[in-house]
Amino acid sequence: MRACVFLWYNGDMKINLPLFHKKDIVVTIHGFGFNTLHEMDPLKAYLEKEGFEVWNFEYFNPRDITDLDIKQWIERCEEKMRLAIKSKRKIHLLGFSMGGVIASYLASVYPVADLLLAAPAFYPVDFQQIERVAKEKIFASGPKNDPSMNSDQTKSFLSVVSNYRNSIFHVDCPILILHGTADDVISYKSSKRIVSLLDRSNTRLMYLEGAKHRFLYDGPYESLVFPIIRDYFRSEMTPWSS
Repeated sequence: MRACVFLWYNGDMKINLPLFHKKDIVVTIHGFGFNTLHEMDPLKAYLEKEGFEVWNFEYFNPRDITDLDIKQWIERCEEKMRLAIKSKRKIHLLGFSMGGVIASYLASVYPVADLLLAAPAFYPVDFQQIERVAKEKIFASGPKNDPSMNSDQTKSFLSVVSNYRNSIFHVDCPILILHGTADDVISYKSSKRIVSLLDRSNTRLMYLEGAKHRFLYDGPYESLVFPIIRDYFRSEMTPWSS
């Protein structure tokens, strides 16, 4: 978007200078599994066409089996947030699955306009199920012959959840949670449970009927979900609106 600024020089000379609108930033925090860096690609392409600047980044390397220190994972996310804040633009934060837990922590520490959580992993069922779905690549968007996450990586995932889950209780900005009713990785009841403990005046939970875990990059649901995310970040819908 471009506007104009009118200036006068020496009392009679008018100068018309273009004034460019700075795009809002959407910082995305990916989930757990291989090809996590690309699971936000369809959403990024959509939002950037709608006038946002989207920051996708990899805060842990699933191909490096020694990258297990969750403090380093969090620090990489915080470094990205500090860069976004330095830009002095409006920041929207979006987290998917495990990234939803981390995004909640970031929103409790850094000033953001709003927080959107897609299938957040606040209450994963148990270690065995998470390990199983990681091996079956339910989290991943790549080919089935991609390597699977190992047990040490899965333990780091569960450590993120246990250490940062309660951060959402300290989030002051509006929160929108989207969760599929057919999610076979993190049950929609997980989001229902966390919302029951939050301030409902600032939080909204939307169920996506029939959607599974990876609805952000599962073609059939993109046309439904992406406009919701766009409108939320444009403040055209709010968690407390009816």
